[in-house]
Amino acid sequence: MHALHGRHSGNLDRKTMEKLIQGLDGLSRLNGVPHLQRSHPYLPDIARDTKEHLRQILDKTSDLSQNPYLQVTVNSLLAKTAQCSEMVNKEGTMARRNLTKLSLIFSHILCELRALFPGGRFQGNSYRITKLEASKFWGQMFGARCFVRWEEFRDGLHSVHPIGDGPLESALRTTIDLTCNDYISVFEFDIFSRLFQPWETLLQNWMLLAVTHPGYMAFLTYDEVKDLLKGQIHKPGSYIFRLSCTHLGQWAIGYVTSGGSILQTIPHNKSLHDALREGEREGLYLYPNGLSSNPDLSALTDAAPNTVIQVTQEQWELYSDMDSTFQTCKICTDNEKNTRLQPCGHLLCDTCLNAWQKSDNTCPFCRTKITGREEVHIAALSDVEQTKNPPSTTVQPDHDNAASNVWGACANNVVDDEEVDWIRNRPLPPPPDSHSTSPHHLAIRVLPRAPTDSPPSTFRGSLIPGGSRPAIPTRRPMLQAQDILSRNPNTLPPTLPRRI
Repeated sequence: MHALHGRHSGNLDRKTMEKLIQGLDGLSRLNGVPHLQRSHPYLPDIARDTKEHLRQILDKTSDLSQNPYLQVTVNSLLAKTAQCSEMVNKEGTMARRNLTKLSLIFSHILCELRALFPGGRFQGNSYRITKLEASKFWGQMFGARCFVRWEEFRDGLHSVHPIGDGPLESALRTTIDLTCNDYISVFEFDIFSRLFQPWETLLQNWMLLAVTHPGYMAFLTYDEVKDLLKGQIHKPGSYIFRLSCTHLGQWAIGYVTSGGSILQTIPHNKSLHDALREGEREGLYLYPNGLSSNPDLSALTDAAPNTVIQVTQEQWELYSDMDSTFQTCKICTDNEKNTRLQPCGHLLCDTCLNAWQKSDNTCPFCRTKITGREEVHIAALSDVEQTKNPPSTTVQPDHDNAASNVWGACANNVVDDEEVDWIRNRPLPPPPDSHSTSPHHLAIRVLPRAPTDSPPSTFRGSLIPGGSRPAIPTRRPMLQAQDILSRNPNTLPPTLPRRI
């Protein structure tokens, strides 16, 4: 699979791109080939989507030769397209398995292209890694580059997470290099750090979950999981897990139910070891790949302490001016913030987040898609302590105090800017209605933009009972918990204004 051996030849030009697009067009016409499974990843569909995305990139990139990532990826795709063309004419189980694996690799490449070239425009150097500690590591080691050779990545990772030699290094390389081109992209590293979180025990987690755990299956599809578990149909609690094909960065767990059926599920907002331990307690995941012994994952359960965030003097003063505190959840104004969203880093309480995600999976402050959550603790100091010793934001455990302080401050500046903007401009709760207080009867009315000389207390929008004429308040009332938590789950969430 590693056809390039870490090298790319020549400069990329439009002729080479057109050649690749033509080859992918041929793969997209392979309907009816018996080796190809119909479920995802279905090679003809992936080849068609990849071809269309490359066409977008071609249309929006003036000088292809100036993007080394694209050169490597195009050369890799050319080699793999030729492999697929040869494989479809071969017979036997091995040919079918190899073609399925190639389909998965093509799917990973397409996901990476979409992540680094959204809409066809290159944004790889500004790609946001989900886990803050992983993002900090990549920035310190590789700067703004969106991909590095495996050898350089290995040496960088080894400096913080020692890697063994020989087969262990080869296994790690196979796990991370999803596109099989001898390079590690920022996207692939993001996927790996999400799969094997937390960061503090990243390689320990990988060892226990992907190297020694009998339930782990690499490069397997939905249909293959079903076929494999059919052999354990008479042993309820048998299970295996794999990387999700449709939601990269998440796990898919297949298991045999007590009724003898086979189900597959994707655990959300939790690590794999937490999901496996919960499933074990519930009697769902008992026998990995049918084996009687279930590995003990207790060493991973509490491996990483909660991230501790200290309130800075600037934050304390800013929120005091708004009659609030930094540590208070700005949605319910009752609970303390204890959850940090990924990748945007905004903070709120888990109760509000759980209610919010019943109908929306974007951050309520900035509308970034939520890819994960992290439990945090806000360490508030007394007024006297804040006055005498204004603290800097820290992340614990603190392996590098200076770097952690810089990163923490940057993360909280993002939180301050958009959260404060959200507080000052959010929709307001309606006055009590004697006829009905049900959220079903609330309508959103957008007010005209306020004149430039309007006082800061003027708001641009308001929640209006029954769509009646809005009134602009003279002071800022707090958005109450029930405005979010008790809204009709069958309706869309209220639209929150965004900074323009």
